[in-house]
Amino acid sequence: MLNLMRRVEDMLVQIVRVVLLAFSVFVLIGMGLWIFDHYKTKKPDAALAAPVALNWKDAPYDLKYMEEETGRDLSGMNTQVPLEKRLADPALRPSFQKADGLLRGLIYKDPAARKRIEKENSSQGLDPIHPLLKGDAAPSDDEVNRQIKMREARENSCCDKEAADAAAAAADAAWSARRIALSREDRAAAAAVEAAVAAAAEAADEDSVLADPVNLASEIHERAQAAEMEHGEGSYAAYVKGLPAALETVLTNEKLAAKLQLQPAQQIVNILLTNYTLSFDRTAQKLRGENPDEDKWKFLGVDTAFATMLISCLVMVVMVLVLIRMERHMRTMSQNSAPKP
Repeated sequence: MLNLMRRVEDMLVQIVRVVLLAFSVFVLIGMGLWIFDHYKTKKPDAALAAPVALNWKDAPYDLKYMEEETGRDLSGMNTQVPLEKRLADPALRPSFQKADGLLRGLIYKDPAARKRIEKENSSQGLDPIHPLLKGDAAPSDDEVNRQIKMREARENSCCDKEAADAAAAAADAAWSARRIALSREDRAAAAAVEAAVAAAAEAADEDSVLADPVNLASEIHERAQAAEMEHGEGSYAAYVKGLPAALETVLTNEKLAAKLQLQPAQQIVNILLTNYTLSFDRTAQKLRGENPDEDKWKFLGVDTAFATMLISCLVMVVMVLVLIRMERHMRTMSQNSAPKP
């Protein structure tokens, strides 16, 4: 019985050795073909080298595709609601106000330290709170349209912040003048408003070396719009409404809040909104039935695949050598332990 077990063991060792050797040869041949194909001179595509004249006489035009793509593009354009209308939305305005207040409270908790940090980083902190977020009363449609015109005038001014501010001030003055005229008040007040705003814009002394201050409402709006484009309708509102709770979770952590306060305002806003966006994406994956924590490993490129195959080949060769050495050692021990006649 013992001899039978030894024969079975010898047979298994031989089978394992042959299989490992076969795999080693297979991997070596595969790597050789891969290297040859990767570095050989590529021949130009025949279709590109000599284009064939196409028969367009009875071509089946894919008009359905054009219709579907046009509808998809228009649907995406329709969701681009202006920032001001989002800020005035009664369902979203409280969340915007709370998120703005939390970030502003963290950044300006210590005004003296904040001034020093921003100066060291050549930055200017935060923009003033958006006018549409001030107060508890919902802004009127007239005020919303006025803010839209000011923003558009600022964005259409080329390259110069002073020119952009002046353009926004001019748009504000024009809107004020129109409103005054419509209310049948003295039209001379419109000219006074325009002159006062223009004088204030010229008196502003902006340092061109400093980075622009952070517009919190605009930063949140842009990231919420990107979330809506990525995850579909309803994502904008979900993004904005979930932001205050996410900020409170981080800011109530005293260690994290203390470290954040040492950063410039731009860095604080970028860190918090980026991490919240990643968290929002993970939540969307879970809603789709996916598991964001599942390990998904793939070949990241030719180099990674080649290195993996080479290591596998070396491991198999080493195993073959170890088995050969073990077999030789076992035979030597068997011969030495055999009784001498």
